[in-house]
Amino acid sequence: MLVYDVDGPGTISNGRTFCRLAQPEGKDNTGGDGMAVDVDGNLYFTSNLGVQIFSPQGEALGMVKFPQQPANVTFGGAERKTMYVTARTGLYKVQMPIAGLKPN
Repeated sequence: MLVYDVDGPGTISNGRTFCRLAQPEGKDNTGGDGMAVDVDGNLYFTSNLGVQIFSPQGEALGMVKFPQQPANVTFGGAERKTMYVTARTGLYKVQMPIAGLKPN
């Protein structure tokens, strides 16, 4: 996953690696799809292996695995501590210890 500095409208610079997603055995560069952020700034990326979680500094914190490959991730519920994940033919929910960031 890459990050860039936003210099102004339509202008970015200083592209660099933020984190590297774990890959399925025998594969490389499978990438990520959906993304969400929690109230501490941790990032949640859907990938071939599950939802991979990274700190704001790009350190791998863990992974939540699912029976199917996830496509999108978001937080909801009364306290925004329910992580919802869509997959090929399923919808999953996981209670999390931290709340998701509320969109503006």
